[in-house]
Amino acid sequence: MKKNFKKIFAVALSAAFVAAAFVGCGSDKKADSNKWVVGTNAEFAPFEFVSSSNGVIDQYSGIDMEIIKQIAEDNGKEVEINNMEFDSLTVALKNGQLDAVIAGMTVTDERKEAVDFSDPYYVAKQVMIVPEDSTIAKASDMEGKTIAVVQGYTGEVAVQELGYQYEAFKKGTEAILELTNGKCDVVVIDSATANQYVKDNAGLKIVEDNDAFESEEYAIAVKKGDTETLELINASIKKMKEDGTIDAISAKYADMSAEDDTASDGTASDSSAQ
Repeated sequence: MKKNFKKIFAVALSAAFVAAAFVGCGSDKKADSNKWVVGTNAEFAPFEFVSSSNGVIDQYSGIDMEIIKQIAEDNGKEVEINNMEFDSLTVALKNGQLDAVIAGMTVTDERKEAVDFSDPYYVAKQVMIVPEDSTIAKASDMEGKTIAVVQGYTGEVAVQELGYQYEAFKKGTEAILELTNGKCDVVVIDSATANQYVKDNAGLKIVEDNDAFESEEYAIAVKKGDTETLELINASIKKMKEDGTIDAISAKYADMSAEDDTASDGTASDSSAQ
């Protein structure tokens, strides 16, 4: 009996050490509360892209990246950027892997069911990119044409609502390559990134149809119910709007050349709409 008691005591003592270890881990995690893990999809210049120096990837850049870094600085937070597939961002946020998502993400009713959105920081719209000699002059002219969109982006939703068939690509660069190679007739994508694609690809033009495509708002997403993070972000967005910071950041990237950015795999990139 005495021997068994010693064994039981040893097991209990061991369990106590394990419990203490877990408490220690919890304390370390709490110490990391000054860091935000933020998800993005760095295929969306000028909002987010991977910049490089001498062929070596060095940082995530763009309008969104500067905005989130400023918001973090306002709140005494460090930022860790996770570059992910766009369709994975909401899932990662819901699973607690991310504190926030900033990825040129359009506020939609469907997304509101999965996440909470900040106040908008940017207003955009969908446009059509076509060859300069294209006869497409409005959205209805796309009927019967070969249409390319980016999977999960707002352009895909817009084309779905029009009832047209389309082909979805994982990256905007892939959709544009399809267009420049003559394998599709039109790409439907966000206006800001469309401007960059047309600038960096000769022979293309933008066609707008304000009656077919409504304006859309970009916002930062947080996990459902995370009011603490949401309030901090909203307060900073409000300040940045009032003092002109967001306008200044946007203007900085207005003439950005895609020759200076690289995709997440280190290859040359243009941009794409989410």
